[in-house]
Amino acid sequence: MSLPSSLLRFVLLSGGWHQAAVCALSIVVFMLNTAPIETQRRIIDTAVHVGSARAILTLVGLQIGLVLAYGLAKLAMNVYRAWLGECATRDLRLVVTQRLEHMGEEPSDLANGTGLAMILAEADDIGAFVGSSLSLPIVEIGFLASIFIYLAFLDLRMMGASLLILAPQFVFVPLMQRAINRRVAQRTRLLRRFGDEILSPSKAESSAPRLDEVFAVDIGVFEIKFSLNFLMNLTYSLGSLLVLGIGCVLAVRGQTEIATVVTFLSATTKIVDPWNDVVDWARGFAMTTVKYDLVVRALDTLPDDAAP
Repeated sequence: MSLPSSLLRFVLLSGGWHQAAVCALSIVVFMLNTAPIETQRRIIDTAVHVGSARAILTLVGLQIGLVLAYGLAKLAMNVYRAWLGECATRDLRLVVTQRLEHMGEEPSDLANGTGLAMILAEADDIGAFVGSSLSLPIVEIGFLASIFIYLAFLDLRMMGASLLILAPQFVFVPLMQRAINRRVAQRTRLLRRFGDEILSPSKAESSAPRLDEVFAVDIGVFEIKFSLNFLMNLTYSLGSLLVLGIGCVLAVRGQTEIATVVTFLSATTKIVDPWNDVVDWARGFAMTTVKYDLVVRALDTLPDDAAP
């Protein structure tokens, strides 16, 4: 009937060995996602050098097998993640519900709107993050690392150009994310107060303005979030153009092959979604930590004599 003091401890205690299993599956997923880049390069290279049709068809068959294996492994991982998330949501709701039941007639904010918000909304958000909290960064960061190691093996100069795509984001992403986190914490507190007010007849008339405050905070979050997406997409577009320009210059000078340029362009496209997922995960981790801390603090306000 108590929660760990930190979100990470809650993740480990709630998932147990299942978190280790889904992390192992995540390693398989990112390895299967990386392999088709090399087979694609070999298909193009074989065609450019007028290789046999049989060799090309063999590589195509291998590519299809890798894509299918990746899809099935990712399906299993996603289902496993969802199950872990629902287990965490159930555990969190159970703790809050048991605390409410053992409070009896003790007066506390936990017995009204705050408790209701934690059971219905906040538990969903926290549980959904717990399911992918460890496996998602393993998949995406592992894939990104393997991509850049592979690109460095092909051409170190073009790999450096590819890294420039992500460099500016290390500056503006943390700054904008901190602004989002402050608004998320404010929104959570406002919704709790709103729940308290609508459940209290004496405060019911004053609850309407609270919705205007929530609305203003939500709009602020959307403005920052969409501005962040705009800046990230802009860096991707400029980065792809940089890779294409450098690759074509090197190809004209005979310092690289067309197949390598195509591979870099393909890899540059493939790092967009994983990097976005990493940024979203970092954003989710920060926001979920805020929400989890608020839940723990609310439970800590329970009088000692109300606990069983």
